[in-house]
Amino acid sequence: MQQQQNPPPLAPGSIVNERYEIRQSLGKGGMGEVFLAYDRSTQEPVGLKVVREESRMPGDDEALRQELLLARSVGHPNVCRVHDLAPSPWGPLLVMEHINGQTLHTHIRRRKAQGGYSGDEFRKIASEVAAGLAAIHAQGLVHGDLKPGNVMVTKDRAIILDFGFAQERARMGARRPGAPPDGGTPNYMSPERLRSGGASPEDDLYALGMTLWEMWTCRVPEPGYKARLKSMRSQIMFDVPAALSVDEVKQVFRCLSDDPEMRPPAKRLRFFNPLQLTSSQMQIPRERLAPGAPLGRSHTEAFQPGVQAFLVSYCTNATDAPGTIFPLSRPAVTIGRRTDQDIVLPEATVSGAHAVARWQAGSWVLEDLGSTNGTYAEHSYDRKKRLSLLHGAEVQLGECRLKLVSFSPGSVQQDRARDYLQRHDGLTGLLHREQFIRSLAEETSYARWTSTALSLARYHIRGPSRSSDERPTILEMLALRRVAQRVVELTEMMMISMVPAVAGRTAHLKFGVAMLGPGTEEARHIVEQVVAQVQGLMPDSLDVVASVVQVSTEMRVEQLVDF
Repeated sequence: MQQQQNPPPLAPGSIVNERYEIRQSLGKGGMGEVFLAYDRSTQEPVGLKVVREESRMPGDDEALRQELLLARSVGHPNVCRVHDLAPSPWGPLLVMEHINGQTLHTHIRRRKAQGGYSGDEFRKIASEVAAGLAAIHAQGLVHGDLKPGNVMVTKDRAIILDFGFAQERARMGARRPGAPPDGGTPNYMSPERLRSGGASPEDDLYALGMTLWEMWTCRVPEPGYKARLKSMRSQIMFDVPAALSVDEVKQVFRCLSDDPEMRPPAKRLRFFNPLQLTSSQMQIPRERLAPGAPLGRSHTEAFQPGVQAFLVSYCTNATDAPGTIFPLSRPAVTIGRRTDQDIVLPEATVSGAHAVARWQAGSWVLEDLGSTNGTYAEHSYDRKKRLSLLHGAEVQLGECRLKLVSFSPGSVQQDRARDYLQRHDGLTGLLHREQFIRSLAEETSYARWTSTALSLARYHIRGPSRSSDERPTILEMLALRRVAQRVVELTEMMMISMVPAVAGRTAHLKFGVAMLGPGTEEARHIVEQVVAQVQGLMPDSLDVVASVVQVSTEMRVEQLVDF
């Protein structure tokens, strides 16, 4: 009995639970030690994370059980797999995937001696770590301590270790003198976490940025170090950033932003050579107003109340309405401004009884009831008496847009739609003016950091003898929507973009698109080609004009967008 309470220290040759033969120690941490072991049952090498009895606290067993469940829920090739949790005479142990490689920390030190990373090598590691982090975040989890020491690099992939346990680290940190109050490693913590504590997805993104910055500089950052305060060239001793595209470098820069909202989600990060790939718009991971899951066969064969709904995406006069949901509870619903309608829209340009929508064999048919301002379908300037709406489609009633979605009021999807519409103009999909100014300021900071040229293309939809301050007509609104979306697509295509262009609506019929990289003459050439291609999308009575301004770091951003 005494032997079981005080077993000999684990060492090469030790047998754990009559199954795992210890081969060597792989490292010690605050909560235990990790060993390379041979699993006699599966005849494969595994990693054993043993939690020493002297390190255990009440609740550790549940924390380890959660570690197992969380790790299994991710199931991604760039995240370490955890196979089992079992008791042992040495304490609880986690049985993990054995990774035959080295930590990214060691990898960086070795690359430093060899002159740093190549562009392709950096891309591979960066894209795989970002993919693993995106998988963690997709499950609603947070890593809490992402750093080179928690990334393993093998011959064929990079793998994130030891994730999702911020509370566990906080408990351990509280009993380690000098440790941060909520665990983690201060060298890679975001400014807001250093100030207030609390791991978050945004903090993980900052840690990812610092990890990639360390691959560039081959030196560990000091706690609280601000990599964006000095020019990139003054900090980086190797050539790897020069081998990357503007978009790739900008993503790292944005991960290091003091503003958490400016950090791009891990799922949107892209690191590859765009010259070797198509510039298809499908490859750009842009934020969008998602309509929810498509309907299954059972929902299309027979009407089911509340399965679908109309989401208000834009209103000219009722600016608080976007994000509102109207469930479709009957197979025929009336839509209008009067209170006796099934769906009451608070938009002045919607008629009292504007339209009726009827469910027919899995889609909705909307019939205009002789409205004053008309009903419009996508990609058409003509009023529609009758039109069919499939899942995700939009219709415009007067100056109000509705999107057919498959989620309900109070759902997570509605919260996401509201967040999107708070940042984006629901008519064009471009950023609102305030958000555009913030994002353009970020582009300006990047241009200064990297000594990269930054131009702003400024577009204006105009009709004959009209002031740009006048209220736009519905025809002009529809033209603005078509032209703005196409201008952004063409700009990204011509610049071979990997990330969405920074573009925003600045006035009734005006919008701007930032272009990082091209000089003034090249930017003008791009804009001339764009204008030539989108002019055909305009009604004969309207025209699109554009100008290009070279952005100086001394200019106020507000001055750039007011034109």
